[in-house]
Amino acid sequence: MVGLQLSLVICLYFIDTVQSTGPYCAAHPDLYYANVNGLIAGGYDNTVIGDQSLCSKDVSTLRYREVDGRCNHPKDYGSTVKPLKRYLKPHYQDDKGMNTPRIYSVVGKEYLPSPRLISLKLFPDVMKESDLSMFTMQFGQFVSHDIGVSPVPTGSNGTIKCCGVSAKQMSKECFPIPIPKEDSRFEYCMEFVRSEAAKDEYGNQMYPREQINALTSFIDGSNIYGSDIITTQRLRTENGKGILLSTTIVNGKERLPNDTSSKAACVRTTSPTSYCQLSGDKRVNQQPVLGTQHLTFHLYHNELARRIVEGIIVKKTGVKPTPEQVEKYIATAPDNVKEILFQEVKRINNAIFQRIAVCDYLPFVIGRSYMEMYKLTCTKRSRYNPYVDPRLANGFIAAAYRFGHTLIPNSYPIKGVPEFFKDEFFTPDSSIDSHEEIIEGMLTVSNEVRFDRHFAKAITEHLFENNQGAKNALDLASLNIQRGRDHGIPGHYFWRMRYNLSAMNDFDDYGEECGPVLKKLYKSVYDIDLYAGGICEPAVPGGAVGDTFANIIANQFADLKYGDRWFFTHRQKPQGFNDAQLEAILNVHANTLLCYSGKLPHIQRNTWLKVSDKNPIVPCSQFEHLDVDPFVEEILSEGYIQ
Repeated sequence: MVGLQLSLVICLYFIDTVQSTGPYCAAHPDLYYANVNGLIAGGYDNTVIGDQSLCSKDVSTLRYREVDGRCNHPKDYGSTVKPLKRYLKPHYQDDKGMNTPRIYSVVGKEYLPSPRLISLKLFPDVMKESDLSMFTMQFGQFVSHDIGVSPVPTGSNGTIKCCGVSAKQMSKECFPIPIPKEDSRFEYCMEFVRSEAAKDEYGNQMYPREQINALTSFIDGSNIYGSDIITTQRLRTENGKGILLSTTIVNGKERLPNDTSSKAACVRTTSPTSYCQLSGDKRVNQQPVLGTQHLTFHLYHNELARRIVEGIIVKKTGVKPTPEQVEKYIATAPDNVKEILFQEVKRINNAIFQRIAVCDYLPFVIGRSYMEMYKLTCTKRSRYNPYVDPRLANGFIAAAYRFGHTLIPNSYPIKGVPEFFKDEFFTPDSSIDSHEEIIEGMLTVSNEVRFDRHFAKAITEHLFENNQGAKNALDLASLNIQRGRDHGIPGHYFWRMRYNLSAMNDFDDYGEECGPVLKKLYKSVYDIDLYAGGICEPAVPGGAVGDTFANIIANQFADLKYGDRWFFTHRQKPQGFNDAQLEAILNVHANTLLCYSGKLPHIQRNTWLKVSDKNPIVPCSQFEHLDVDPFVEEILSEGYIQ
């Protein structure tokens, strides 16, 4: 009966908020028993279930990660297709608090405002220049795509459609967003499908409803290498057995491999160089600047591999090999040696990714105080804790870590010419043709937006417009709020209480800019969605987010650090690095990878901030590649290869 009750609630929600039923309120039985295949536009449609049995390997001897995240946590938490966890109990609004999305005000049975109305009133497009570089925004999305995605119901026959369809076609998982009458951009209804519900071992939905993470939750480079063995093998050379990652040569330059599968999520244009890129995460083609992040770490894997092979040859022969001799070794080494070297390079590249994400990027998000409070700094050795749950928390994935959407500009530069995001969603041509120029542009041109309540129209009015048509475009801010309600995320007030922050008991507590707007939108201050309230908080010192988001994000990253057996600062063997190796990893910054990938002669000293007198342009030669000697020495001395 849960599905039947939910369909009735959503139908009444539309009647109340839009004041017209139209074709959207199907008969309840038809809604409940609808048989619809497909996926929501922009959804994640390629969940790989994989082996869900508990790890049976001897973890004490396991040097390398399992690609699907298993054998890390005693209960395999953090592996693929596991339920999300909660920092606060869900606020579902059916009688038993089990399934119905959060749509009611605490004031009687009045409805919460439409997410689109909130977006219109609270998140206008007013660009204010940021001290952060565009690279900071883009790297944040890259990290997000490494650690999580909550899939929506999928099928084989296209998109689950919730707007403008007959009763018999409407899925019970539909939760469309009503459009207010005053909206001049959208008409009546915006598509939205609820996230896939977690199921027990018998295939029955679990209650209270919980969502799943289709990826490994660990910061483990799954966006580079994949969260399943099939993807990893597709990315490797020599039919999945090589040391290197495959590349495609475009106009004499190495690019990501061509994804020739029928499920590639990309628009192929008439350009002779147009193709769908293949990487560890299928969202690589979502927008061109994201693709540059994938290629950067993809190419650095191959650079590390060649440097380590060179080091091995030097140790064995005492003579530095030519590039041709290095390539010959890579091509002719025995299969078991190729496998060991691939895993070693992957292990090191993952550690560099962790180092950049946690030690360098995260402080610019949550500030130094929260880094210290949650013991996230990288100045000391750390210890794995098997009692820490490394799964992603629902409040993190469905709200707090979506803060980065406020940093997305309307355009990005290529050789000083603006390229508009609204024209290039799922069209990776610029990434393929102008990778180096995109890297240079996102570093040297000031970001035109900062963390505040203002969102670019590229994502609030034109999201996916270029390949779905203007009528089927979406509003990312509206989707974020609706996703939080879908997941039963408690309101902003309750999160402030959870982290012992001062209570926001009055709309005036939200300041002169947000307070009056929120008061017109919500019936009660206790109704304010976590996403809306969190965006309205002033940034913490040295960070980009307010105190509530800073706590949630820091809490999550601490779980990802201490709950990960392979986190790079942990000492225990065989997973950990020795002191010389750790020092070598800590000496690598994002500058090194960007200079190499973008073929740059110079770069600003701090890549996370825009160029200024305090952050000048310096030669790339100042940033050295990883010192591979400590790794080569261990590979040979421990007998990993002969």
